[in-house]
Amino acid sequence: MTIWRRYLLVGLVVSAAYLALPLGAVADLVYCLVGASAAGAIVVGVRMHRPAHPVAWYLFAAGWLSWTLGDALYGWFEDVALITPFPSLADVSYLAAYPLLAAGLLVLVQSRGTGRGSAALLDTAMLTVGLGLPYWIFLIEPAWSAEAEPLLTRLVGSAYPFGDVLLIAMLMRLSTGGGERNAASRLIASSIAILLVADTTFAISAFVPAFAAYTHLFDFGWLAAYVLWGTAALHPSMSALSTPAPERAETTSAGRMVMLAAAVAIGPAILAIEMILAVPLHNLPVAIASALMVPLILVRMIRMVNQLESQAERLSRLAETDYVTGLANSRHFVDRLDEFLGATRPKVAGFLLIDLERFSEINDTLGRRTADAILHAVGVRLGELTGEGALVARMSSDLFGVLDPSISCSDEAGHAAVRIRKALERPLELPDLSVSVQVAVGALVLPEDGAETELALLRADAAVSTARMRPGRTACYVGDTEGTGTLAPLVIRDLREAIEHGDLVVHYQPQVQILSGRVLGVEALVRWQHPRHGLLGPDTFIPAAEQSGLIGPLTQHVLDSALHQCARWLREGLDLTVAVNLSVRNLLDPDLVEDVRSALRRHGLPTRSLELEITETSAMVDPRRSIEVLGALARMGVKLSIDDYGTGHSSLAYLQKLPVGRLKMDRSFVTGMVDNEANAAIVRSTIDLARVLQFEIIAEGVEDDATLLRLRAMKCNDAQGFGLGRPVAAPLIPELIRSIEERLPRVLGTPSLRNVHAVG
Repeated sequence: MTIWRRYLLVGLVVSAAYLALPLGAVADLVYCLVGASAAGAIVVGVRMHRPAHPVAWYLFAAGWLSWTLGDALYGWFEDVALITPFPSLADVSYLAAYPLLAAGLLVLVQSRGTGRGSAALLDTAMLTVGLGLPYWIFLIEPAWSAEAEPLLTRLVGSAYPFGDVLLIAMLMRLSTGGGERNAASRLIASSIAILLVADTTFAISAFVPAFAAYTHLFDFGWLAAYVLWGTAALHPSMSALSTPAPERAETTSAGRMVMLAAAVAIGPAILAIEMILAVPLHNLPVAIASALMVPLILVRMIRMVNQLESQAERLSRLAETDYVTGLANSRHFVDRLDEFLGATRPKVAGFLLIDLERFSEINDTLGRRTADAILHAVGVRLGELTGEGALVARMSSDLFGVLDPSISCSDEAGHAAVRIRKALERPLELPDLSVSVQVAVGALVLPEDGAETELALLRADAAVSTARMRPGRTACYVGDTEGTGTLAPLVIRDLREAIEHGDLVVHYQPQVQILSGRVLGVEALVRWQHPRHGLLGPDTFIPAAEQSGLIGPLTQHVLDSALHQCARWLREGLDLTVAVNLSVRNLLDPDLVEDVRSALRRHGLPTRSLELEITETSAMVDPRRSIEVLGALARMGVKLSIDDYGTGHSSLAYLQKLPVGRLKMDRSFVTGMVDNEANAAIVRSTIDLARVLQFEIIAEGVEDDATLLRLRAMKCNDAQGFGLGRPVAAPLIPELIRSIEERLPRVLGTPSLRNVHAVG
């Protein structure tokens, strides 16, 4: 058992046992020993725990020694001198204890650094006035009004309640001062509360004869007060009471408001009770207390209103501020954008969106703390780079926005984008290291490039998406930038209706056999003829369709349209294979195989007429399910291929497990392979490996004849790209095929092709 627990247990047991002792010298000795033990426990506690401000505790020890000396003198007068004079030297010792204990509490509160705010001082004053009023009316005034008693007796008799009010004031100061509430503070507060109850009850006994017969029982209260205060000093948490508390914003709790309301109501409650009992009213003391209370309440209410306004302002700032960078957050930025564009005559301003590329890798590699430091440094540098009056905000984890009224045209926006990119890519000096970041900057001019907030944000995102794909990493918004897919939030709500009403159209891009120059088939590419935004490419709405659950009906629409057109071409003598793209959600659809079978049967086509393309990523989401579904399609006779090969994370060894027969090499490797030997090496090695593993391979992104000839030299099977034929509407396909098959034999040096697609 710890020392403070032993002291508490023994002290309370001895205090209870004291009540069983007969009055006399032995009982007085036990009483004085308990009091002296409190002073000793305080000194021991200071030596054990070494608080930062021991003066408060030494004042407590002195106060309890003074009180114990008063007990000893009182016992001597009562047991030895056989008199109980009042006032006496015992009263001097007793009364000296009050200011010593109060001074110790004051030092303790000040050492904590709490209670210094005006709100705490006002609350202390209000509570002291309210609780002090009953002491004045029922104890101080009767003691002072006893005109038959000598002046000294009246003064001493009034001094005791004054001492209690002083302790009340310090207890209220301790309670309202804030800071940590620990075991030591609770023990001290309990000791003061018990002491006040014992003092008050004893003082009342002088005016209430019924209490006078039981005054010896009050001794347990004083003894318990000794023990609790000594226990507080021995408790390890006592040192924390002298440690400065952290600065906190002033708050007003519901509990404190109840305490203040009760203190204010004490005066009216006393008058009400006296009126009910038909006794003389204490109008003057209540009036004086009210006169003191009213200005305190007024000042406190003003303080509370100011506090609420300050808290509202602080919360408003927090709601509009990014906690990492200290910049405005996206909510504040959007509000400002709404305000700016909502004006009757909006001014011109530049809107720049800055993307920190590969920021997730920085976060994973250097840790969140360093990543946050980088974000903060980027925010500081952006603030230095932008014009006066510009708003800089952190829009998301790695995206910053700038609204700069000093930019008035597209040229200025473009120059600002380049300047910001170059400045941000200079090394950032952090406390522990120097780092460099790569950024992409998209720019537009408002309101010219976006008269509505939603549209401005989407077009800025489109511009930064374009910037990511450019060597200079900057881009200004132009009309065709919307092809990046950022219009999806605006148009996705119309997609279901577009599917039902047939607003989606399918264009077809030829696929050429390199060896002969023959067009073997076409790839079906969906487009959306949107009433507001014109013809939209698949990147605009396919990702959002996948997230919204519309990819199933969209794919079914494309599949039906492509097979319908394929059947029509076949009837017209044009024998082509049509390739349709599947998404990951299509592969997870349990009805996919049956839907494909029904579509082929509905249009009267053999299974060899259909090719289904999947990406590496979609196949890797659920490999077991992918193998099962693709296996069923392969057994049906449908040709399967992997689209955009090389951009995923799978290997040829894994893909060999899938029942696919062809790989479509991603355009990022094919485009530019004539001038880039690294790309050429990747293409060559991929073709060689595919041949060994018995895959056909088709190269996407063939933009010119030189690339086609180099692919032929590498023995690539097929090719597709703008250099061969762009996607066109179905009625234009026959003429496009004739054009391709007339031109390519001359390029490839092969025999001319005539009527190769004729049926029968």
